[in-house]
Amino acid sequence: MNLIVPSLAERSAMLASPSAPAASDRAAAILHAVRLLQPALERGQTLDAAILRAAMEAAFGASDAAGTWVWKDAY
Repeated sequence: MNLIVPSLAERSAMLASPSAPAASDRAAAILHAVRLLQPALERGQTLDAAILRAAMEAAFGASDAAGTWVWKDAY
């Protein structure tokens, strides 16, 4: 009897959300959200949840409900 145990990378891939971007894509999307928020910050505008949500959805191309990003990413 042979016991085949998946590697750590394979187990991580199995647990990852199918809609979640890769780490480098996630970082690029977060940086894009920052750039979208920069004009509001320069104006001294308060960033509320609606503004953060809009920037994150634009940057990631999906809502948090789709599992593409989490609020921890926004903050």
